[in-house]
Amino acid sequence: MKRNKLLLGYKGKTMIERTLDTVLKSDFFQRILVAREKEILQLGKNNGFITIENKHADKGMSESIKLGIKASAECDGYMFFTVDQPLLNENTINRLVEVFYQYPSDIIVPQYKGRRGSPVVFPKKFKEDLLGLEGDTGGKIIINKCLNQVRFVEIDDEKSLFDVDTKEDYEKLLGWDGAEDDS
Repeated sequence: MKRNKLLLGYKGKTMIERTLDTVLKSDFFQRILVAREKEILQLGKNNGFITIENKHADKGMSESIKLGIKASAECDGYMFFTVDQPLLNENTINRLVEVFYQYPSDIIVPQYKGRRGSPVVFPKKFKEDLLGLEGDTGGKIIINKCLNQVRFVEIDDEKSLFDVDTKEDYEKLLGWDGAEDDS
């Protein structure tokens, strides 16, 4: 996008601020933020997150996943958030957590009309698989390899799973409700 999308504005806040606010509304045992930028890490600290500097972000998404897992205490599972979903809401997050508690051995994946999205919950039994990821790959490779252990959760709010990957996506987001680019 030629800009740091974490700092793109939407309705008076940056993408990272919106994500932190949304995650704070749900009851998690631990909240860990992995980032390379000092400004982003400080925002996390200010909001009570454990913050981990990713000095090797050039190695891809897998590095953030590994750092987050290594920094976490013993837990039943790991829920991974990306910052490019400004419309993700606590109802969606809480629904995924609720399903995870019902099926604690399954990978929990949200979907809208068959289209998969994030955030995803991985049970602790996948910890070593997650730590073994390399490059710019996330948990999708594990999901596809273990489809018989995946529970898809139908989400009724398509926009909650919308992610901003391109300038066109960002323009679409701003156009939905007349929001302004506040960055």
